[in-house]
Amino acid sequence: MRLHLIFGAPGSGKGSLAKLVNEKFALTHLSTGDILRDSVSKETEVGLRVKASMANGTLVDDDTVNGIVFARLQDETRGVLFDGYPRTLKQAIALDDFLSKTGSEFGLVVYIDVPMSVLESRIVGRRVCGNNACGAIYHVVRKKPVVDGICDFCNGLLIQRSDDTSQAFHARMAEFNATYEPMLAHYRGKPNYRQVDGIGLPDEVFNAISMLYEEYV
Repeated sequence: MRLHLIFGAPGSGKGSLAKLVNEKFALTHLSTGDILRDSVSKETEVGLRVKASMANGTLVDDDTVNGIVFARLQDETRGVLFDGYPRTLKQAIALDDFLSKTGSEFGLVVYIDVPMSVLESRIVGRRVCGNNACGAIYHVVRKKPVVDGICDFCNGLLIQRSDDTSQAFHARMAEFNATYEPMLAHYRGKPNYRQVDGIGLPDEVFNAISMLYEEYV
C-alpha cells in the first residue's frame, strides 16, 4: 500500500480536490469523518466512545482515531488518498510508525495553500440548499443560482449554515492553526512534501496537483 495525504484549511477545496484526484488516479479515497461515522453505525465498543464524543461536541482523542484509521488501512492493498488525517502532530508520528511497521510506502503529502482573506470570503459567502436530500452548494459571488435564494435543482431555499459565519470561521481557523501547524511542520522539508497555490480556479488547482501525482502514483 502507498499512502498519500492531502491537507488544507476550511474553504481550501480539499475535499472536492481529493475526490477528483481519486477518480483520475484510481486511488481509494478515505476521510476521517467517514471512518468515524462508520464505526459509530456498527456500534462497536470504540464506536460507542466516538459517538459519545460527537454527542458532547468534543474531539475524539488521538489514540482512538489512530486505532480506527489503522484498522481500516490494514484492509487496503492499493494506493490510498487520505483526506482529513492526520490532524495533530501525535497522529502524524503514530502514522509514521504504523507505515514503517507494516512496510507500507509514504506517497505524496500535499498542502493546498490559500490566504486567510480568500478562505473567509469563500466560507462566509457560501450558501447551501436547505433541502437535506439535495444539499447543493452555491456562493453569493462565485456560484450564484439562477433565481436569487432558490436552488436550481429542487427549488429549495438557500441558507447560510451556522458555521459559515465570520465569527465561526475565525474560531475554526484558530483551532486549525493551533493543531495543524505543528503537524505540517512535521512534513515540511521532507522530499515528498509539496505546497500548491489554491487561489486559482478549481480546474487550475486540480491540474497543478495532478502533475505532482504523476510522479508518485
